[in-house]
Amino acid sequence: MIGKDSTNRHSSQPVWMKELSWDSLGSKRGAVRFWSTQMRRKAFTLIELLVVIAIISILAAILFPVFAQAKTAAKKAADLSNTKQLALGVQLYMDDTDDTLPVPFTNVEGGVCLPNDPGVCGETSMWQFHVYPYLKSWELFTSPVESKGSNPTQDAFNVSYGYNYGYLSTLCLPGEFYSMQKLGCPAQDPGDPSGTLSFSMAMSASSLNRPSQIVMFTSAGGKDFKDASIMGSLVNPPDAFASEKNFLMPAGSNQSGWGKDCQGYWSKGQGYVKSGAWGDTDGFAAKFNEVANVVYGDTHVKSNHVGSMASGTVWGPDLRCTTLIYVTDYSKYQWDPRYDSGVQRHW
Repeated sequence: MIGKDSTNRHSSQPVWMKELSWDSLGSKRGAVRFWSTQMRRKAFTLIELLVVIAIISILAAILFPVFAQAKTAAKKAADLSNTKQLALGVQLYMDDTDDTLPVPFTNVEGGVCLPNDPGVCGETSMWQFHVYPYLKSWELFTSPVESKGSNPTQDAFNVSYGYNYGYLSTLCLPGEFYSMQKLGCPAQDPGDPSGTLSFSMAMSASSLNRPSQIVMFTSAGGKDFKDASIMGSLVNPPDAFASEKNFLMPAGSNQSGWGKDCQGYWSKGQGYVKSGAWGDTDGFAAKFNEVANVVYGDTHVKSNHVGSMASGTVWGPDLRCTTLIYVTDYSKYQWDPRYDSGVQRHW
């Protein structure tokens, strides 16, 4: 026999609901008030909502910087991977050229075709053009924190990494007879019948003193240029202005070398520009919280702070361009491979 208690136990409704009646609630209107009261008890108060919003805001303030740091770290790692691949390409190039370092730029009669667009020809031959065949990926020349150029020529010349051309080659400037003779330059570039164009001469890696300490190429501000520029894949050292070797300057600039507020440049597309990654370190660009990835003369790769890149000089971040930046200790200096020690004999 099934009893009353058993029936209630198997009912789909709770016992307390079955015990409610219009009499116990008073009326239909009373029932509505009862249920409204029950619903109101389940709602958040204004204070509770404000507390929740405050907690979410605090969590966002804590977590968003962490996410940003993680994103920066990931891009830095990707940039480091790029530089390692470029270093490998340079090593393969030197293996095929009897240990000769890439020539930063030179002239070829009739010009060369762009590696990233073989349909565009007649251009100056740049170091990245020589290294590219060993990599087969033009994407490696653009840092993950930067964007490709707006056209193939701009993208080919203005890359994210700059070559230490001034000290790992000899820049020859036709028309400056004393300089050409002193530096051992030939009368003209064999690829320039006119004999009027600047060019650089490659050097052997075996001639480098302290190759593991000497910068070959590093993160640079070439992507700042909105017009294709030879300077878009080169970088100047801190002592460029004091050195007896030749260095290029961006068009419109009046000084090479590092110094605050002096490395503006002229751009056809922008006019006179003083800001951006090119900046006060003359092309060297520390894109990760004042840290840059650097490839050295023995092709090993290392992350370096901007201050250490000027070790062995008088440079400081507050020194203006009117201050002559020169080398005080070659044993610590990372750009000039000619000396092991001593002080720069600047003018």
